[in-house]
Amino acid sequence: MPLSYKAMLEFVLIAVLHLDGDIRGPVSLIDIYPTMQECIEGAVTAQDIVYDITREWHVYRDEQRSIGNEVPSLISIGMLCKPMSELQEEIQI
Repeated sequence: MPLSYKAMLEFVLIAVLHLDGDIRGPVSLIDIYPTMQECIEGAVTAQDIVYDITREWHVYRDEQRSIGNEVPSLISIGMLCKPMSELQEEIQI
């Protein structure tokens, strides 16, 4: 019995950085889930991931400043769930 398209659909948890000056920053793929509900649960409980991304951004920003490059401050991180089929559009590959 062939699998339906819906049964094969996977959902991707992505983090979108929002930077000072209303700049959309980098997008990071965090994890892949078999259902939207599991992805949403992953996003809701992603505080450790948000903390790690924030820490990494501050390190990156400090490194860039040390060589004379100005990098905007991190304002917030949005955790989003998207169907795998929409991922390419979101991260603009």
